[in-house]
Amino acid sequence: MSALEDILLTDNGANIESQPISEYRLITKLQKPPYSLFDSEALREPLAMFRCHFVLFHHLYQLQNSWIKQGKGKLTIHTTKIVLTPLKPSQHVIELPDPLRDYYLDWQNFDKTNTQDVEDLLDSFWQKMASDPQITSPQDKQSALSILELTEPFELKTLKQAYRAKQHQHHPDKGGDAGKSKQLQWAYYVLKREFHSQ
Repeated sequence: MSALEDILLTDNGANIESQPISEYRLITKLQKPPYSLFDSEALREPLAMFRCHFVLFHHLYQLQNSWIKQGKGKLTIHTTKIVLTPLKPSQHVIELPDPLRDYYLDWQNFDKTNTQDVEDLLDSFWQKMASDPQITSPQDKQSALSILELTEPFELKTLKQAYRAKQHQHHPDKGGDAGKSKQLQWAYYVLKREFHSQ
C-alpha cells in the first residue's frame, strides 16, 4: 500500500489530480528498486499474470476505499488508466456496491482461480470476437499468418504462444508501436476464428 501511495502521489505529483498511469507501467515500477514487489517473471505466463494483476487490483481497491474515507480523492482503477481525481460532494462516502471492486477485494477469488480458469477467460474473450459474422477472406488468413510468422498446420497453443511473444515485444505499454499491436490483435482474431469454426 505504501509503495502504491508513493508511486501514485509522489511519482505523479503531489497534487490531487495525478497523472494517469497504466497497470503495466505500475507493475514495472513495482518490479524495480526500491520496491521489488513483483519478480521479473510476473507477466510471463497467464496464471502468474492473473495473480500479479489480482494482487495489484486488490490493493488498489483497498487504497480507493481508504482515500475516499480520508477525503483524499477518488482513485479510478482501469487497466489502461489508474488516476486520482478530486472527490465530488457525493463521493465522500463509499459508493454503491461495485461488482468489480467486490471481486478484487474477495481474496477467495485469488485462491480459487487456476490456470484453466485463466485460459477459459481468455478463450471466452476470443470466442466472442470469433462469433462476429464478418467473413475472413483467404487473403486475410495469409496476412495474419505472415504477421504472426506462422505456417500451417499449427496448434492453438502455438498460435497463443506466437501472439503473446509478439505482443510482449510490440505492445505500446511496453514501449512498442500501437499500430503493430492492433495488427497483431487482428491477426490473432483471424486465426483464432479458424479453431472455433471447426
